[in-house]
Amino acid sequence: MQIDKLQIELRPRTNAQALDLGFSLLHSHASAAYLSFLVLWLPLLALCAALTVWLPGQAWFWMVLAWWFKPLLERAPLYVLSRQVFGTAVTWQEAVRAWPRQIGGGAWRLLTWGRVFSAGRGLSHPVWMLEGARGRVASLRRATLGNNGTASSAIWFGVVCAHLEVVLQMGLLGFIGMFLNDAKNNNPFSLYFSFNSAAPPDVGVALMALGAYGVGAAIMAPVYTACCFTLYLNRRASMEAWDIEIKLRQIKRPAARTRAAPVLSSLLALAGAGLLMMAASLPLPLLAAPAAASAPAAAPPCEPPADGPPRPERGPLLAPEQALVRKQIDQLYATDDLRGYRCTEVWRLKEKGKQPEKEKVPDLKLPSANFGLVADIFKVLVIALAIGLAGWLLYRYRHYLPAFERGPRVRAATEIGGLNIRAESLPPNVTDEVRAFWARGEQRAALALLYRATLSRLVTEDALPLRQGNTEGDCLRLARQAEQRGRLARARLDVADSATALWLNGAYAARWPGEDALLACCAAWDAQFGALREVTP
Repeated sequence: MQIDKLQIELRPRTNAQALDLGFSLLHSHASAAYLSFLVLWLPLLALCAALTVWLPGQAWFWMVLAWWFKPLLERAPLYVLSRQVFGTAVTWQEAVRAWPRQIGGGAWRLLTWGRVFSAGRGLSHPVWMLEGARGRVASLRRATLGNNGTASSAIWFGVVCAHLEVVLQMGLLGFIGMFLNDAKNNNPFSLYFSFNSAAPPDVGVALMALGAYGVGAAIMAPVYTACCFTLYLNRRASMEAWDIEIKLRQIKRPAARTRAAPVLSSLLALAGAGLLMMAASLPLPLLAAPAAASAPAAAPPCEPPADGPPRPERGPLLAPEQALVRKQIDQLYATDDLRGYRCTEVWRLKEKGKQPEKEKVPDLKLPSANFGLVADIFKVLVIALAIGLAGWLLYRYRHYLPAFERGPRVRAATEIGGLNIRAESLPPNVTDEVRAFWARGEQRAALALLYRATLSRLVTEDALPLRQGNTEGDCLRLARQAEQRGRLARARLDVADSATALWLNGAYAARWPGEDALLACCAAWDAQFGALREVTP
């Protein structure tokens, strides 16, 4: 993998954030991912529909057949996303043509005993398909990637996607059932269970149920594949420190200032290599002797836990020196810092022949109750809970709904991204101070003052609804929404866009603008924000 061409931002993420990143990845390449899956999924559904018409008595078996082969079809959208995320444009035609070569790894497992327990298969697909691991290597690789709760996150996300498929299927059947003339089948549950009953169902009902399942699976399969793929990328990035590797690759060697610099650096390198060789020639116990002498007596050795990770097997000794090296490595791993487990002593009271008495559980006989009344009370509670949840969501996200906006917010943001945007924190003449900072070579301070002064004017004069946790992108997005609604002038939005671009390029990428660009932005800022305006409540 060419990680320097990765199209997503690498930063430490939790498993939930990594799954959420999959939605953004799928949204960016939705057409190719969905088309590559549908081209393979629709012929399978057509085959199952033809078998349903031919043998309607086993209609449930043909739906299970479509469900059984679905994991192999998920590798087509994975092929698209795995190439697109590293900057390689792939069409759905190329993914379909490459799909037969991608189904080898893990296919026997997914089509036999592992199909029923394959809720977390999305984390295993990249191991089989992208890494090409097989057999015991693939098992160890999947176990390593599944640590830190990654495997459980993939499994539970698969369970959630399966439930969403059922919800979509039942919703579509309910929508169809509303238009049926038969009063017996106007309920989606009766329509579904009549299909799954022991009696041979009607062919039309069986085809409707198969089509509803096909629609739900077609919607959720690429979502599950994309989210588990970003979960896999997040786990690999944290294990292999991809972000650090990318930063190291981007570091450029500084140019030599004098002719003596290369000679001096060579001498320093030779001296460092000599010191390392001298240190390596000394035995490890000798180096650790002073520390061991001052430390207290070590705890008695203990064996690693039985459920711990197995150590790799060592090959035969190729040289006599390897025995000493292996002994020193074992002593190093036996220390508390690298052991991986802790040995503790626990005192327990030893009493022979005495076992704790089991607590007797009294037999509870439930009185006869009116289950109809209980069902009515439960229904009222569920409806009240749903209404309360809907009201809380409307109140919680009222700021994103235009109908709930009744003028400027009373409490405006005072700090954005660590920058103080209070009006009293700004100098009387902002642009003069910016130019003075720039003349003294304080480029970051100049751009920071210009950016926070722009946000301060937008909040105090234009009532822009900024919140304390907004980023630079959030602030610019809110400004554009205010301009579309006619609450912010276009010229002011252009100045805010320019100031934000200068701040982002300079603060995060060290790409400082030219003096002409800064002076032009200051002149535009004076034209729009130079004079303070009175804000009427």
